[in-house]
Amino acid sequence: MFRKHITRHLSAYHHGELSGDEKLRVEAHLRECAHCRRGYDEVRLGAQLASTLSLSEAPESTWNDLLKLRSASSGPSRPSRRQWIPQAVFAGLAAAAVIVIVGIFSWNSFWRSPSWEVTGLPGTPRLRAGQVLETDSSSTAQVKVANIGQITLDPNTRIRLLVTRSDEHRIALDHGRLEAATWAPPRLFIVETPSAAAVDLGCKYTLEVEDDGSSLLHVILGLVALERGGRETIVPAGAFCRTLAAPGTPFFEDSSERFQSALRDLDSGVVGPERTRQLEIILQEARVRDALSLWHLLPRLDPESRGLIYDRLAQLLPPPSGVTRDGIIALDRAMLDSWKKVVSQLWQ
Repeated sequence: MFRKHITRHLSAYHHGELSGDEKLRVEAHLRECAHCRRGYDEVRLGAQLASTLSLSEAPESTWNDLLKLRSASSGPSRPSRRQWIPQAVFAGLAAAAVIVIVGIFSWNSFWRSPSWEVTGLPGTPRLRAGQVLETDSSSTAQVKVANIGQITLDPNTRIRLLVTRSDEHRIALDHGRLEAATWAPPRLFIVETPSAAAVDLGCKYTLEVEDDGSSLLHVILGLVALERGGRETIVPAGAFCRTLAAPGTPFFEDSSERFQSALRDLDSGVVGPERTRQLEIILQEARVRDALSLWHLLPRLDPESRGLIYDRLAQLLPPPSGVTRDGIIALDRAMLDSWKKVVSQLWQ
């Protein structure tokens, strides 16, 4: 039982109609299957919405139109079987139709404008797509991200809810600092900043945007991808990454101050002899763990610099079979991906 999806059991599970063993199996399956978790959330939401619907009396004009339609369909000839429906039954069916129509419109309206629960800011209980949420110098706020996580806004922070639907939840962080924690499938929650998009890969992190649009990401658990203009930076737990005009190079928080300073200068776009000097510092200070930073630098620097990075990275983490210096300098995608599998073991 339950080898595949369990959609047809979700309603019975929600209403307590399963046996003890079946209930345990459903719960075990829901812990492992994101598809069925989303289905169960829809079942719960539907039940909650249905519980809020109430009966309303239809306008007199509606009843008149229905009665005219009934008379027209009967005609002057011999009464048809439809005419013998008792009036009370007919009225009941009409009322049921009105309720169904109202329910459909309520359901569609709900899905057109879903909202997130907000606590901590008096007078702002919900946040809807297109709306802004902002804290002042003395306030904070907690926002429930649909059913997949939560974000906490520090003082002087401004966010905008851009999109919220079953396959994507996206906000913009204009300035300030937030902490996000999610328990959703990868790439479902995205935070746009002026310099990059932080794509959640199932994690906990903080993200801060300065007045100049630059940002600082610190991943506490899991992984986050920073993306912009075709560039992607993978930031694992325990690592930071700064962004300026594009995602910067990630670095672990326990790397040396000289390493971090040189990396920051390199990301800022220094050129000429100064660029060479900062790269030399990075290569000298790099530890095995700092292969994270070196691998990300490979496609971002010139061929001569790639050769130097290859030499140092090969000392720290020997490349897999088939990966060559010339291939890495040429940015051979298969070789880069092969070496990434080795380097990414440090990201876990």
